[in-house]
Formats: sequence, structure tokens, C-alpha cells
Amino acid sequence: MEVDENEILQYITEKYSEWRRPVSKGWTFQEHFNLVTDELGEMLIDLFTRYGISYDNFNLDNYFEPELPWWWFRLRREYKNKVYKPLTVEMIIESAKAGKWLYD
Repeated sequence: MEVDENEILQYITEKYSEWRRPVSKGWTFQEHFNLVTDELGEMLIDLFTRYGISYDNFNLDNYFEPELPWWWFRLRREYKNKVYKPLTVEMIIESAKAGKWLYD
């Protein structure tokens, strides 16, 4: 399947960008999308499915702090000190071209 990066950018803009601000390849999901972890997971599954990206090796915990109940304070402290990798729109585009998640 031929991947059209402009179509991907347009789709993300129309479906997920606040105020339909045009999405660029350099955008990070951490900075530019105001979503809680569950919503972000749904968004990524939508993109992976729509663009035929096999995501068996994708781990959301490498990019975002999981939402944990307040009573798991010890585990929360462990995640607070973790350094998370940036997740960019370009990573989605490149993985769509390859048909599989290229990172992690």
C-alpha cells in the first residue's frame, strides 16, 4: 500500500487536532495532543489500524506515564522518575511506510 503522508497529516488534523490546527511531522504527541493516556491509546490504535501498521512491539509505557490509582503511590513514584521517549507524527508516518512499528 502506497502511503501518502499528506493524507495522514490531514486525517490527524481533522480527527485529533484541537481547533483543526494543521498537524506537522515534527509534532510530538506529548506536546501537541491534549489527551489522557486511554484516549491516546485509542488514537494510536486508530492510526495503526487505518494505515496498516503492525504494532506488536509498540509499548505505550515507553512514551507516556500510565494512569495509576492514587493508592499505588510507590509505583507512581517509580514512573515519575522515568524518562519517556518522544513520540512524533513522523514516527507514525515512517512506520506506515514500512507497515510495522519501527521504534522501541
